[in-house]
Amino acid sequence: GSAAVRGAGVRVVVDNSADGKPEGEVLDTDLQQLVNGLWQAGAQAVAVNGQRLTTLSAIRTAGQAITVNYRSLSPPYVVSAIGDGERLPAGLLETAAGQTFADLRNNFGVRFEVEARDELSLPAGSRLVLNVATERSQPGGQQ
Repeated sequence: GSAAVRGAGVRVVVDNSADGKPEGEVLDTDLQQLVNGLWQAGAQAVAVNGQRLTTLSAIRTAGQAITVNYRSLSPPYVVSAIGDGERLPAGLLETAAGQTFADLRNNFGVRFEVEARDELSLPAGSRLVLNVATERSQPGGQQ
């Protein structure tokens, strides 16, 4: 995720149900499952509301907000994935995540829209800064 990418893929929009009932609220675990379903379906790069996912990314709840890369997001959640634009949408719907979101849409009114895109652009992920520890010498030059 260290470089910006462009290519065909899929755009998935999920949002809380319009009725405001708790069963229709999209949770951090729902987004985690959706992203994992996209990886399983063959995605090569994924971003949530413009936040590129890397091996160090976290999707979690902080207070009332879902955060990605420690940035608070607001619904609707737009998950973009680069991959085979023809196979990725159907592949997602065949995963457990796709089936779960289809059930959430059908039973609780959660918005779940999947569309293939010929061209998507995803930003580079946050740069990793490595801090290196060094051994401190003892008084008198001993270690």
